[in-house]
Amino acid sequence: ADGWADPSRLYAAGRRAQQLRDAATAALAEAFAVRPDELSLWPSGTAAAQAAVLGALAGRARQGDTLVHSAIEHSAVLHAAGRGAAVEVGVDRLGRLDLAAWERAVTAPGTALAALISASHEVGTVQPVAAAAGYCAEAGVPLFVDAAQSIGRVPVPPGWSLLSASAHKWGGPPGVGVLVVRKGVRWISPYPQDDLYRPGAAGALDLPAVVAAAASLRAVLAEAQTTAVRLSALVDRIRDRVAATVPDVEVVG
Repeated sequence: ADGWADPSRLYAAGRRAQQLRDAATAALAEAFAVRPDELSLWPSGTAAAQAAVLGALAGRARQGDTLVHSAIEHSAVLHAAGRGAAVEVGVDRLGRLDLAAWERAVTAPGTALAALISASHEVGTVQPVAAAAGYCAEAGVPLFVDAAQSIGRVPVPPGWSLLSASAHKWGGPPGVGVLVVRKGVRWISPYPQDDLYRPGAAGALDLPAVVAAAASLRAVLAEAQTTAVRLSALVDRIRDRVAATVPDVEVVG
């Protein structure tokens, strides 16, 4: 029954909505270990990821127009990459980033942005984000991390410049995406704005869903250690069973 008013208005219900919005944003920022003013809310994880890529490329137009990305990025990022010049970096047979090729790509002239998914959304391989971020830092290239598969499960290593996530991936409601742009990173919205300009998606915010997203992430993080122990045991069981029952199979940890 609460939170449906416009949080930008001054009447009583609007002020209450503003309080709810600010509290939810602060809770999300705390979970992401970032400042509240570095975080913006979007209508989906796809929208947040594409805004990260397009906005960062727009902000870095003077430095170049090339996006370096892994070969296993989510289709949302790949479609955004198709808007301009892009360099794809391959992975090994386990789906792990080729760091030597990554270093060569991000240090090439004209590279404006690098994008790396934190963990494969198909095979689950956790990517070497910290090492990739180190090469980006040496080259002076911001790194965008699509952390939709990691938030609420494992910590994302530091060193990134932009990060996106999706609430329904951690068990929250659909229709809530999160974009973090660290201070000092130049980002220009690639979309037309409404009459109340703000660094985020134009239009009304689904505030009840945002509040639910913040509450669900807090709950997931509170149970993360217990959940990790339970799931690790199941993973070990699957590996043992596959190795014992499927001939000529190599189980890789």
